[in-house]
Amino acid sequence: MKNKFIVFEGIDGSGKSTQCSLLYSYIASKDIPVKLLAEPTSGIYGQQIRKMLQSETPVSVDEQIRLFIEDRQQDFDLNIKPCMEHGQTIVMDRYFYSNAAYQGSSIISPEDIIGKNIERGFPLPDRVYYIDIEPAEAMRRITARSASGKTELFEKKTFLEGVRKNFLHMADNRFLKIDGSASQDEIFNIIKNDYLVLIG
Repeated sequence: MKNKFIVFEGIDGSGKSTQCSLLYSYIASKDIPVKLLAEPTSGIYGQQIRKMLQSETPVSVDEQIRLFIEDRQQDFDLNIKPCMEHGQTIVMDRYFYSNAAYQGSSIISPEDIIGKNIERGFPLPDRVYYIDIEPAEAMRRITARSASGKTELFEKKTFLEGVRKNFLHMADNRFLKIDGSASQDEIFNIIKNDYLVLIG
């Protein structure tokens, strides 16, 4: 079957969004029905999340998790479920693994956050392309692309080290870990070749 649910994950600055767009364009060029999605969405909860990321006012971990799950529920109802029902491939920039990696802490484990998402009925992806990069390099990229030099709530080196650790801990056989320090073309070739095997 050519219709797959594919997710891209990685810390901020990893280059995952670029690779996500490249794979989407490649699949579309093969006349395979495909939808490009991203979290947070542009919906009401996604807008609240973006405000939270840019705010200096602390938000509890529970509230962060709630916002992401409600945003995901809207995306599932409006996009993910209909795409699956119509046999479309989904290429997604972030999913509940990001939720688990970023909000996972001593208060609530990444596994518990994934459990909350599974309980909601959110489907597991066929493949997760995890672009792995050192937090120091990620911060260099984030700073370089920011016109103001300002960073968002989660864009701090120490914090990203913890997020990366969570991602690596969660990685199971759905994950393909890719060295994010390789060139854009090298990374995409790895992803493209794996995708072709995935669809048989």
